[in-house]
Amino acid sequence: MNDLVKGSIDLIRQLNYGLVYASLEEHTELSRTDLSRLTGLSPASITKITRELLDNELVVPCGETSVGRGRRQTLLRINERRYQFLSMRLGRGYVDMALFDLSGRSLSRHRHQFSQDEREELLASLIAAIRRFLPAKGVRLACIALCLPGQVERHTGRVRHFPYYDLRNWPLGPTLEEAFGVPVLVSADVRTWIQAEREWGAAKDCADAVLVFVHNDIGVGMVVNGQLIESENAMLGDLSHLQLEPYGQRCYCGGFGCACTLVTNQALESQYRDLRVRMGEMDLPEQVTIRELCELALEGNSLCQQILQQAASRLARVLANLICLLNPGKLLLGGELARADRLLFPMLHQSLASQLPGEYLVRLQIESTRFYEDPTKPTSIQVHKALRDGSLLLGLLRGHDEEGIIRG
Repeated sequence: MNDLVKGSIDLIRQLNYGLVYASLEEHTELSRTDLSRLTGLSPASITKITRELLDNELVVPCGETSVGRGRRQTLLRINERRYQFLSMRLGRGYVDMALFDLSGRSLSRHRHQFSQDEREELLASLIAAIRRFLPAKGVRLACIALCLPGQVERHTGRVRHFPYYDLRNWPLGPTLEEAFGVPVLVSADVRTWIQAEREWGAAKDCADAVLVFVHNDIGVGMVVNGQLIESENAMLGDLSHLQLEPYGQRCYCGGFGCACTLVTNQALESQYRDLRVRMGEMDLPEQVTIRELCELALEGNSLCQQILQQAASRLARVLANLICLLNPGKLLLGGELARADRLLFPMLHQSLASQLPGEYLVRLQIESTRFYEDPTKPTSIQVHKALRDGSLLLGLLRGHDEEGIIRG
């Protein structure tokens, strides 16, 4: 019982600190009286919390204001330069890295391409790439946030499965935390993407949205009534293994005709190579990336347009039941496939119309995600949320290492 009471008190403290930080983040400058009014916390609690934030330089005074005939009150704001955080996306043979301050302003960024030798020891190569990217001095690293196209155990930071590298039970989060001595937030990219779209992007004004991310697998993020649907289970939102063709190609999961064998980047690139030979289109390149395939389709190449039409039809079969269940206002498509949105989206809408009653399509808008060209920005949403719920904030207040919090 004592442990339960202590846990409840600690949680309340965490949430209260997060509430104060979130209010300052939303309103920029506030007095203690304003904070008490907005958060519902007592003036004594606000005084205690802000004193600790001021002592740790997470909050700084920024002026004064007067209310009526009372004494002038000090305005407070977040000290955005106090800490920095590293935001990354681990992709197919590369990692995008960006250093942000607490306001979300990008300070520096870099894409590192892994050589074939580096891919053999991916975790060690990633740590080395991070060390080369981070400045040697002047960085107080608050945390590392990372997303990737795979199945992630949210609270442990372990990667259940990373399809492109065929990594299973990969201790990504714990290893990075040990190497750098800071909290590490690891998430499946589709989860961070839908949160970022809801916060800053295409789904900002939409309470019900579905985001489909097509890469080497098919991930889905869902927001219903403004709330992210999430679970402790790393498999939530993975539609890669819905069976589309019972007698189709064998999948690595052991099944046949899974969606990931038909609609993902690698599958479409393989279909291009096969169709090129069967149709005798020898004037076309022998092989193309998904990006090049989309560009050829937009230029009017019939073979590539045929591949996109088939992909839209299959993707509609994957999504029809989900749309019927959730009735979203927006369907967001992410991934390189969305480069052909001008062709693909009408095809997808037409395929959905043949499978769903019309009322499900009345308010449905199909759009591209906003952040595909800047994959580190969606990842940073994890940090902002950890500050607002108080979990990361209390870690910073406990103090890591004033010399920069980076262990070599």
